[in-house]
Amino acid sequence: MLGFILVMLGPVSWLVAGGTVRNLSGKEQADALNAVRQTVLTAAGGAAVLLGFGYTARTYHLSRRGQVTGRFSTAIGQLASDKLEERLGAVYGLEQVMAESPQEHATVVSVLSAFVRERARREDEPAPEGGAGQQGPPPPFGTEPRADIRAAMEVLARRPERAEARRVDLRRTALVGLMMRSFDFDAPPRLARAYLTWADLRRADLRGVDLRGAILNGADLRLSMLAGALLDGAAIANADLRGAHLGGGTSLVGADLSGTDLTDTRGVTAEQLSGSVLDEGTRLPPDLAADPWIRARLADCAAWTDQRGSSASPPPPTAPPA
Repeated sequence: MLGFILVMLGPVSWLVAGGTVRNLSGKEQADALNAVRQTVLTAAGGAAVLLGFGYTARTYHLSRRGQVTGRFSTAIGQLASDKLEERLGAVYGLEQVMAESPQEHATVVSVLSAFVRERARREDEPAPEGGAGQQGPPPPFGTEPRADIRAAMEVLARRPERAEARRVDLRRTALVGLMMRSFDFDAPPRLARAYLTWADLRRADLRGVDLRGAILNGADLRLSMLAGALLDGAAIANADLRGAHLGGGTSLVGADLSGTDLTDTRGVTAEQLSGSVLDEGTRLPPDLAADPWIRARLADCAAWTDQRGSSASPPPPTAPPA
């Protein structure tokens, strides 16, 4: 430290002073050199403070990163626990990690999705035609997923809104009786773009859930509550919606309902279906099947499929008949 000060007061100060101070003599040179030395020392002190701040910030960042990594590792271990309380703690611990660390967002989503897929796997085989026309008795009232599965689904549904390269993968999951209603959350539950192919969502209460762009092909949605749900652009082909409730502002603009069973779906209207993709395999309630608006929509969808191919954007909503 003493050597550094001597260097700053000696060679460095004379270098900064330059020829102007060297050309002075006596007291004038001494005063000018002292002023230069004060400036050099002040600058050196400021640089030292900045370096200290930088070092402190880096140390803090590394410490925080280490804490996040430690909490993440602990939560992963607890997810495999046989104790429900530890699994619940792990789920909520991962939610805190995701909230505090955007870098871990995708990893936490993948872990929680895998947890739901493995712990709530649907074991039965798909019905013919990919899922429409499911058989068997409906689940009794009160059936719902286990507490840890419910917690994981809630955390996924209220995750921070950040750019995500991958969809939330919940394919082939048994989520019978899942209760996820918008009025129970601070913001509408968000399962937009989620993979829910061949998911068992019988008696699920999904009122107000954001399912825009979700993939629900072959899903069993019998007796589900979908009032106010956003299903715009969702793929719901060959799904089973018998007994489901689609009233109360359910939005189906651009939703693919090809081959979907809607034979006794409640609350569904011709206006709702006028912007959906329908085909001859879509099973409709008798009153809607005979509705001129629906027949016009079927014709528009058939013409769109023949002329542009099913991979193109859906046709615009069909206007009501005059």
